[in-house]
Amino acid sequence: MKKIIYLMLLITGLSACDDFLEEKAKDKIIPKTIREYDELFYGEAYVRGDVLLGDYLDIMTDDVKLQVKTGFAFGVDIRENTYGYFTWQADPEMALSGARNSDKAWKWLYHSILMANITLRDLAEATGSIQEREQLEAEVYFIRAWDYYMLVNLYGKPYVKETADIELGVPISKVEGMEDVLIGRSSVAEVYEQIQDDLDKAIELFSGLKYTNDYFKGNIAAAYLLASRISLYKKEYDDVITYTEKAFMYEKSLYDLNAWEYGDKVISAKSPEIIFTYGDAWERYYSSSSFIRAKHPASAELLSEFDTNDLRKSKYIKSWGSVPIKRADADETKVFGYAFRTSELYLNRAEAYAETGELDKAIKDIETIRKFRYVTGSDYSLSLSGDDSEQKKQAIAAVRSERRKELCFEQHRWFDLRRWGMPEIKHTFIKGTKDQVEEVYVLEENDPAYTLPIPYDLVSFDKEIEQIKRPDRLPVVNP
Repeated sequence: MKKIIYLMLLITGLSACDDFLEEKAKDKIIPKTIREYDELFYGEAYVRGDVLLGDYLDIMTDDVKLQVKTGFAFGVDIRENTYGYFTWQADPEMALSGARNSDKAWKWLYHSILMANITLRDLAEATGSIQEREQLEAEVYFIRAWDYYMLVNLYGKPYVKETADIELGVPISKVEGMEDVLIGRSSVAEVYEQIQDDLDKAIELFSGLKYTNDYFKGNIAAAYLLASRISLYKKEYDDVITYTEKAFMYEKSLYDLNAWEYGDKVISAKSPEIIFTYGDAWERYYSSSSFIRAKHPASAELLSEFDTNDLRKSKYIKSWGSVPIKRADADETKVFGYAFRTSELYLNRAEAYAETGELDKAIKDIETIRKFRYVTGSDYSLSLSGDDSEQKKQAIAAVRSERRKELCFEQHRWFDLRRWGMPEIKHTFIKGTKDQVEEVYVLEENDPAYTLPIPYDLVSFDKEIEQIKRPDRLPVVNP
């Protein structure tokens, strides 16, 4: 099964770590203290504001549609860049014009893993206190776990217990320097084992340290949240409940949208529910700017999920063009792009309760979120009817709907659809601006295109890399 994959690309285009990896004979600066390693790791391994990581994820889901200005239009036309992802092409990096976009996630995530490996290798020789060392080690294990979580859910098959040992995952890299190393894909099960091992180590180290909510760096609450997410993906529901309850020992507050003021953002310093934040806030595919010929606003299906008194419909999504506004403005802060939030903890536990038949507890968690999301005084309660089997189905459906609304445009929906059985999705692509032509594309149930191909930049160096076979996709005649 395993084919050879060149990791040489992982070390191209690096910045600060170029100096770090050079020999002392060249008079380059080599970190000596744990604080210096900490600064290097934060700059090279954490997702910074200028790293657009997986910005195509929501484009592939049923949460968006394509909207094109009629008649005269000018400015940016996002259809050029999003066509391959929006219509699930065999080569999604191919732009509509035939030019090539660049999927940067693979390269960035493996660069982050490289820096984690180097840091873990060299920390023993660095000077500093035990607390500083354990803090940095914990962060390194946490970040590496998140790196592999993203990689396997982008480029590996969805986790299914019965087939995880044989399905294609992603390479597990032990690279610690500039060497040209050849690595084969590991199985999905092996990658998840790596993630869990890193999280276990991170949690053990964080547990011995004083907790501070520095949401720009890894912490024990974030590690527990990610562990609950991993367990949810693996359908290990008892572990989901255990991890969420441990996370609640550190963070459990929710943001009351009734206290919303003009200009507020859900993911910002004002929110009491931010556990860990990362990445950019640039809404380049959803902008309501008059300089955008086309955009991907929220789909009618997503908007229909919100009840009348649900404040999220107006606070998470703009009324003009249904553009998501959850993140801080990039031109203001360059931070608070994405986040681990306490609301996900409630959702993860609610799903675990629903799947294991503890329906009252599942509903209670959902209603806890709704209390802070609905207009004060309005009815946010949920009720179930029918026999036990029917009530369980209703509870699971309610949890999934709540998750869709609460976490919309935060890079969850695509991964959730993968683990929920990869349902069929239809997208209408619109050609032209004056004389518009509509084409309907269909992502079939269990479609291979639910997994992304290894980026072209890597594949072009080795034609023998074992690749996910995605079908060519043309618009359907009678959708």
